Amino acid sequence: MKVKLSGAVFLVATTMLSQTPNSGKSADQLRDLASHAKESGDLQSEADYLCQAAALDGKKYAKKCDRAKDDAAKALAQFQADLAMGRSELQHKDYPGALRDLGKITFGPNKAEAQELMQQARIGISGGIPVDPASLTAFKNAREAYFRGDFDLAESQAKYVQSPALQNAANQLLANISVYRDVMKQADALVHNGDLKGAEQKYQFAVTIQQNGPGHPAERLKEVQAAEARAATEKPQPTVQSQTAAQGKVTQPPPKVNNAAKIKNSLDTARREETQGDLKAALLAYNAALVLDARQAEAVAGKTRVLSEMQEDPSAMKNSLTEGVADFYASHFSHADEAIGAYLNSGGKHYAGAAHFYLGASLLMQALLTSPKNQQQADTLREQALDQFAFAKQLRYKPIESAVSPKVFTQWTQTGGQK
Repeated sequence: MKVKLSGAVFLVATTMLSQTPNSGKSADQLRDLASHAKESGDLQSEADYLCQAAALDGKKYAKKCDRAKDDAAKALAQFQADLAMGRSELQHKDYPGALRDLGKITFGPNKAEAQELMQQARIGISGGIPVDPASLTAFKNAREAYFRGDFDLAESQAKYVQSPALQNAANQLLANISVYRDVMKQADALVHNGDLKGAEQKYQFAVTIQQNGPGHPAERLKEVQAAEARAATEKPQPTVQSQTAAQGKVTQPPPKVNNAAKIKNSLDTARREETQGDLKAALLAYNAALVLDARQAEAVAGKTRVLSEMQEDPSAMKNSLTEGVADFYASHFSHADEAIGAYLNSGGKHYAGAAHFYLGASLLMQALLTSPKNQQQADTLREQALDQFAFAKQLRYKPIESAVSPKVFTQWTQTGGQK
């Protein structure tokens, strides 16, 4: 039996659950998580994180917790009105209006219903193309399996979707699964190589795609964070000079980190994988070296060579696009530009709309991060981003609003589709 909570009851229930502090996180780290949640439109998670921070530092975060809970409660009340409006618009065949209002529901107990109604609106806006019962059943089964974390079943069901009205949504679901699996593979590899910080970023990305996905990314994220916390407390203290060297105790500065061994290991892996023909693994290894030293000559040359070879391999090019999207979410924008650009330059068509969108989003983020002193560069990046958005719209690509920052999505909605 399903129990449907009102917005207020849902807020109280989830706020009570959030009172248990997030293991291994400081108040300021929880604040950062709250900021990311707010950027993605999830005010409930923002309130949860800030209230956890308040439990650790009430003086600094108690008022922020209260304000965030008020904002979340107001949003939930508004979402109920948006849901009612969306239902009405759908009944009157105002499909753009339904998508607009239902798309505002970014969290809470009404989100699942809103997503289902939005799918009906997309079918309607496609011109009322008939949906055969088999495709509709297959798509519903695929979505249910996806949200349960059963990706194998979701993939097998999505492949039975033949109706044009549902094809884009099915392809998006398959793309999400592909990206998720690659990100989890990268995260596990980073753990194996001892890069806990990099692994944490990848697991966080996997959680944003599907927290119930295979491999339990939320649990793996907590394990990595706990390991990072232990490593921080187990760092050796700086050595102390003898008192004969100076009056009083003088501490030595901590030794500089030497990444030479890690870079050598990454390059050895890259050479081996490239020799064996696993271009995706080679690209990952070259990127790992470049994270440690962006100017490492062999890594730069190797990455260029691998990307060139991948242009001749369709499966490798799909992997390149997947890597580029993952780099975008990890804020490695230059790497994202290269990988996504390689997919497009090779003539990739199946996911071209998504590729143009994410390349535009990457360029736009770089424009937003450019110093005001270099306005010309920022303007150039922004113009390039708008070009990519226009291409994506020509290909009828429709991004998920909650998957990117509000600034990116706002610019996307303001961009025309004619180039």
